Parts: sequence; structure tokens; C-alpha cells
Amino acid sequence: MTFSHMAMDRPLRILILEDTPTDAELAQRELRKAAMVFVAECVETRETFLKALDTWQPDIVLADYKLPHFDGLTALELLRQRSPDLPFVFVSGTMGEEFAIETLHRGASDYVLKGHLSKLGPAVVRALKVAETQYRHRLAEQDLFKSRQMLRTVLDTVPQRVFWKDLASIYLGCNQPFAIDYGFASPADLIGKTDFDLVSFELARRWRAEDQQIMANGQPHLDIEESYTKADGGQGWRVLCKAPLRDQQGQVTAILCTYEDITARKASEARARYLVYHDGLTELPNHLLASDRLQQAMAYADRESSKVALLFLDLDNFKTINDSLGHTVGDKLLCEVATRLGQCVRDTDTVSRQGGDEFLIVVPALHDSDASAPVLDKLLQSIHLPMVIDGHELSTSVSIGIAVYPDDGQDFESLMKKADTAMYQAKDAGGNTYCFFDKQMNDDVLENLRMRSGLGHALERDEFVLHYQPQIDLNSGALVGVEALIRWQHPTLGLVPPARFIPVAEETTMIVEIGEWVMIQACRQVAIWHRAGYSKISIAVNLSAIQFQRGDLEDTVKRALAQSGLEPSLLELELTESILIRNTENILTTVRQLKQLGVMLSIDDFGTGYSSLSYLKRFNVDKLKIDQSFIRHLATDPNDAAIVRAVVQMAHSLGLRTIAEGVEDESLLNDLRAFHCDEAQGYYFARPMPAQEMTQFLIAAQTSRL
Repeated sequence: MTFSHMAMDRPLRILILEDTPTDAELAQRELRKAAMVFVAECVETRETFLKALDTWQPDIVLADYKLPHFDGLTALELLRQRSPDLPFVFVSGTMGEEFAIETLHRGASDYVLKGHLSKLGPAVVRALKVAETQYRHRLAEQDLFKSRQMLRTVLDTVPQRVFWKDLASIYLGCNQPFAIDYGFASPADLIGKTDFDLVSFELARRWRAEDQQIMANGQPHLDIEESYTKADGGQGWRVLCKAPLRDQQGQVTAILCTYEDITARKASEARARYLVYHDGLTELPNHLLASDRLQQAMAYADRESSKVALLFLDLDNFKTINDSLGHTVGDKLLCEVATRLGQCVRDTDTVSRQGGDEFLIVVPALHDSDASAPVLDKLLQSIHLPMVIDGHELSTSVSIGIAVYPDDGQDFESLMKKADTAMYQAKDAGGNTYCFFDKQMNDDVLENLRMRSGLGHALERDEFVLHYQPQIDLNSGALVGVEALIRWQHPTLGLVPPARFIPVAEETTMIVEIGEWVMIQACRQVAIWHRAGYSKISIAVNLSAIQFQRGDLEDTVKRALAQSGLEPSLLELELTESILIRNTENILTTVRQLKQLGVMLSIDDFGTGYSSLSYLKRFNVDKLKIDQSFIRHLATDPNDAAIVRAVVQMAHSLGLRTIAEGVEDESLLNDLRAFHCDEAQGYYFARPMPAQEMTQFLIAAQTSRL
């Protein structure tokens, strides 16, 4: 039960505790004389009194002192337990003055003797006003308490430290985090102390000087960053703000200070600055710092007439390790490599990680290029030693490319490109070695780039042409087939042979589109010759391993046969041994699908790869093409002659035909006939020629035997 203020839109509710109805009526009459608007409820027992308090909720209680079964003091105690502010006025005829004062001490609002009821109206008004004031005061105290509790909670939970001092720099208070920072259990323990009790004499004197300056000029000091010693002895950083506190007259009476510990932020900023120039995994200098170190080394080399070696390192089998054992093992391996690299170089050298499994080393102050050889050997040996990572014994190696300043370039980017080029040469040499850059490498790179750029548009610009080389039956001398050989009519380089652009086409997988174009054009051309009445010659087309891996080869062959109308048996697909030995089951499936189409299959450059009799059986080939490296010295090298004779005999025993390539003179032709080789092609018969010239060759071949 709470007391509400007097300003109400209803009659005043008065609870009267009186056992004499006449006295109750007299009291009400006096209140009406005082112009009060009210309703009254009269009770005379404890039970009815409590019930009225709960259900009727009066605004004031008027009570007699003595009743037959109840008394006013007990009623007052019961009321104060429920409502500390509700007005309670004694109205009695027997209460003495001394006892009346006692009732006031116990919480009564006032008392009126029944013989002086004219004073009841003013007493009621006075009691209501006092109760209203007490009620408001209590609400204000509650609000103040809540505000103080909220402020204390905020002060003790915010990350900022808050404290305030008087004009003598004596601590008046602080929040809990500040107290803990300086080794105090609670803020109360700090009150009355000075800075000299907390920090060193010099620091305390500086803080007091700052306080006095703020007191003197009344200006705050904001966002002051400073280092400080924590209670545990550790060093930290904080940002400090101090501001004056003023009284109603505007005079400075105290100083409010706050600070926030920014040690973690400072550490993060320092780490961020560090990572601008360092690799986060290995802690080595990164690309940016390596560039700066190289610039310094080049400047030194210019002054001392010395050289600088830039080493580009790439692990040889890191991807296999990373993919099979996971990135955690891969990262630990890179860290171990970084450690070993650092152990192999001088303090003046710079080891840098570029990303992935690539590293750079700047080796300054060299008298000549060969002076880097000892560190290169050391690097190769160190990285090649086994490494135990998470229980796995791992073996790896490194390929190193070297570019030298000023011989190979004048700036970081050019030297890095050339070192990268040399590194790939080391890779091509089998890895675990190093290679110095030379001009021919650069020419090869530029050539490769030129090929890549041109190949991207060669098909759409119709720059490819097919040349055809005749294939002759050695028994009859008849022309039995032609091999389609692609040429690139480059707009500036002229006619480019396949050896220059096919490897690039395979690197970029453009060989799939180019191979499809060759297949369709070759089938179309030989079908034209057939319809023109020339003999039923076959057409041989070379296939790349990439076409098996990336292209839909079976669909390409079907489309070429359908568009040209060529009989499948007159299309011969030349496979290299390297195609047959990789991913054998998938290759075998594709080869069987091609054989089901009715095309012929031959093994190109037989004897130069990993020759195996088993795949001759499994892949159901029709012909072996003996590589020209065995044919060229057939007449002068007994070993070549023995190899050719053995290949022909083996092929015939397996039911396969043989064809020799690179036949350039009649003596070779005679030897091949003596070995019973079935077919031959080469410059002795004709060089590869465009379709128009091949047409003329076909006309001549109809009337003669070669």
C-alpha cells in the first residue's frame, strides 16, 4: 500500500476507527464544515480495520485511542508495517498530552482531542500535506539510490578506469577497475591517498603538475597516450583524459580523470605494422621488405662495384604433401623450410617468403656470379634432408633460379621475373638443382608469350592450315595414305612449324579446340579427294594426351566422320606411347570406344617411350610407326638396324603393320624393304604440302608407282 498525492479527481477516502457512532458522526460534521469532500468508512475491530486497509485503500485514518476490543496504537503499528507514509490522526477524549507526544514519536501524523473537534479539519489538511511531502521525498530518495547504484554499476563495469581528486590531488573516489589496477581490493581503500602512494616519485610529481595546470586554466587534457607500470610490474599503454569539475559558481573544485588500457590495441597495431613487411606464417620478410632489401643491396653494389644475386626458390613436391597430409602439416613444413633457409645464409642476406611454397633470398656483396655457388649447394643439401612433421618423415627438394644484378636487370621486378624464369628451367631439369638466368631463357619466355597470345585468336582468324605428307606402300609402291600435319600461318612470324606452338597449345589446353579443327578439316579434305575419283587413301591424324583428358574425343571423331562422309576405316588416329601409359583404364575405355567406331589406331614414334608389349595387346592397335631417330642412321648404325628389324618382326608376329618415318634416300628405302617394313614416308617421297599441291601429287601417283 502506497500513499498518493493530494491532487485527486475523487472524494477523499477517510477510514474512521471508532466504537461510538455519535463521535464518528461529529468528526465527519466538522470535516464538512471545513469544506472537505470525502467518503468515510467506520470500523471498530482489528479484523475490519485490516480488511478496510486492503480493500478500500483509504487516504487517511482517524482513530480513537481506546476501543473495547482494539486500540489506536496497535492500529498505528499495523498501518506503518503496510504504508510508512499514509496519514494517521488520533481523535480521542482521554489522551493526555504526554501520551499524545509519544504517539507522534511512534509515527502518528497528529492528534485532536474530541473536546476540540474544530481543529480536526486543519489537522487533516496538515497531515495530508506532510504525508505528500514525505511520499515525494521517499520517491526522490529511491530514485537517487537507483541512480547511484546504476552509476556505480556503470563505473565498475566499463573498461575505462575512472577516478576523481580534490584540489590537493587527494583521491575522493574511483571505480573498481582502477582500484584493481593499483592493487586495492575496493575503491574505498583508495580514498584519501595521493599519487605518491601509488606510483614513483617522478611520475607522481608529473601527474600533480598536470592536475595543477588543469585547476589553474580550467582546460581539460584529452586523449593523452602514455606508458605505465601495472600493479603486477608489467608495462602497459593507456589513453588518459582529465577534466575539471566545477561548482554552481563555476569554480573548479575537483578533477575527474578517465583512462583506458590500450595495451592490446597497441600490440595489435604493432603486429599489423609488422605484417606489412613480414609473412604471418614463417615470420620471414615478405615481398615488400625483400624489395626494399634488394634496393639497399643494389645501392651498395653500385658503390662497391660488386654484384647481388636474387634467388627464387620453389619446393618441388609441396602440393602433393599439402594435398595428401593437409594444410596444417603443409604450414609446419614451410616453417621448417624457412628455418633451414635461414641457417644456410649469412646475417647480411635476406630470406623472404613470397607466398605458397615460394621463397626469395637476396645475397648481396658478391665479387662475381660464381661466388653464390657455395650457398646454393648448401641450400639444396639442407632442404633435401628428411623432415619429421607430426610423425611424418617427409622428403622434399627445391628448385632455384638465380638472377644477378646488374647483369640481368636493374630493378626488383625485372630481376624477380628472370629468377622465376630460371627457376622453371631448374624445374624442367628435374628439380633439386639451380639454374642461372641467361638471355636465351628470356627469348624463350618471350616466344612462349607470343605463342600464347597469338594462339588465342588463331582459330577465329583462320590462321591454321593443314599440310599433307604421302604414305607409300613399300611392296606395291602405291600411295595408300597421307598424314595431316598442322601449320600456323602467323601474320608476322610467317609459317610456324608445330614444334614451336603445339607445346604451348598443350599447356593452355587450346590443343583440344585445335585438335578438333584438324580432325574435321582433315576428314573433309580426304573425302573431297575420294569424291574427285582419287584412290581410297587413308588419312592419319595425330592426337594429344590433352584431348583424352579434357576433350570429348569420341564425339569429335563421330562429328568429323558424319560431316565428311568418310569411311571410319580410312581414318587413322596416331597415339603416342605417353598417352597409353598414363591413367590406363580411362584411356583404354576411350580407345575401345574409338575402335568400335571402326577407325584405325597406330602408335606414333614407337620405341622412343616406355614401350610395352602388353599395351599393344590391350589397346588393339593396327600399326606401329617407327620413329625417324632409328631410321636416320639405319645404314650406318648396326644397333638401329637391329632395332628396326626386331620391331618389324614383332609387329608382324602380332598381326600389326609397320610404317617408317623420316625416309630421305633410296638406300634407306631399300633397307626397309629388305626388313619387310610395310609402309614409309619422308622427304625421299615428298615433303608435307598444302592441299592443292597434294591434289597434283595424287594425280601423278595414279599413273606411277613410287
